[in-house]
Amino acid sequence: MTKRTKILTALVLSTTLATSAFASCGNKGECNMNKSHKMMKKHMGHKKAHNSIFSTLKKLNLTDTQKQEVKKIMMESKKTTPLSEAFSKTSFDKEKYIKIMSEKRENMIKSKALKIEKIYALLDEKQKEQFKMLLDLKNEKRQQKGMNFDKNCNGRG
Repeated sequence: MTKRTKILTALVLSTTLATSAFASCGNKGECNMNKSHKMMKKHMGHKKAHNSIFSTLKKLNLTDTQKQEVKKIMMESKKTTPLSEAFSKTSFDKEKYIKIMSEKRENMIKSKALKIEKIYALLDEKQKEQFKMLLDLKNEKRQQKGMNFDKNCNGRG
């Protein structure tokens, strides 16, 4: 083989390998993104705990009316003061922006508690018992996995 043939063969081979590696992962490097996303989900298990109440609701046998009411409550809770109020055509009101963001942070827990209270009121007695049981089971599983969220370990076992 001549030097030119060797170079051409190496170029074709490397291009083929690179293309097949890219094709196996999908476009835009999804393979690496999926791996890092899975790792992030694994290490951030506390995010699931944050939404455990709302994910538990999906496991209850809610009637169509209850589902509509839950959706209505969730949509109402999303209404907040828009950040655009801090902007005008020619200026930016820093104090108004700070006020909106501070209120948003302060009201987050209150609004979540209010949302839970309204949804819980929609449930019948049997659903309330089932809801409590499912939450207890989730908490028990979390403790068995070593994800005990107390002030000392913050879910690290």
